[in-house]
Amino acid sequence: MEQSLDINLVALEALRVRITKVMPEQIRASLEQLTDEQIWWRPNKHSNSIGNLLLHVRGSVMHFLVRGVGGVAYERDRPAEFAADGSLTKPQLLELFDEMVAETVRTFDALTATRMTDPSTEPAYYATVLEDLLGVAIHMATHVGQIVYVTKMLNEDSVKDLWSRTHKAAGAWRT
Repeated sequence: MEQSLDINLVALEALRVRITKVMPEQIRASLEQLTDEQIWWRPNKHSNSIGNLLLHVRGSVMHFLVRGVGGVAYERDRPAEFAADGSLTKPQLLELFDEMVAETVRTFDALTATRMTDPSTEPAYYATVLEDLLGVAIHMATHVGQIVYVTKMLNEDSVKDLWSRTHKAAGAWRT
């Protein structure tokens, strides 16, 4: 007997696990390997530090997912995400990050597969809620990749096999 798949449910669950578990764990694992000085290091004045990238990911997820899709009040200060220069310590950054992850989990907990084809909360960018979620995931993945790359540059072998470890731990990789 063939089992019917609800593609909206499959997409929702795949995005949920990656946005709330896999990518946050990759960011956390990277930060745990670094000092405050390394977190705020910039290769040049036109580049962002890991600290800036973390604040930017937080601001973006809070704005587009938690506020947009979840309907939770949030006032974003995007310029401040990039202007930060090291005044926040690693524990402070992780606290802000953990708050974002908790809000993201609550947003996904309230989201049903039936909403995936609802109109986008950002109609200037996307047509559906599914596209909103894909946009969040793709944007987040881009910056997670930057964070992991810089971590590897600063601490050789510090996040070895991170992609496979985090996917397996979150149940996002079937073997």
